Amino acid sequence: MAERACTRCNYVSFEKTCPLCGTETSSDWTGLIVVVDPDESQLAQELNINSPGRYALKVRKN
Repeated sequence: MAERACTRCNYVSFEKTCPLCGTETSSDWTGLIVVVDPDESQLAQELNINSPGRYALKVRKN
């Protein structure tokens, strides 16, 4: 099964709906950022990421 990314928050998982926000996920995504400590990460703050995890940089609806 291919990894999918949320069309709202960009969280990457194997689920058809996002485990963080419940939005539909897409298999059409590119780029990956891994956030370990969102409170200390300037990039996570800039991308509005509040939870640790793996996030896609660009997600297209399919």
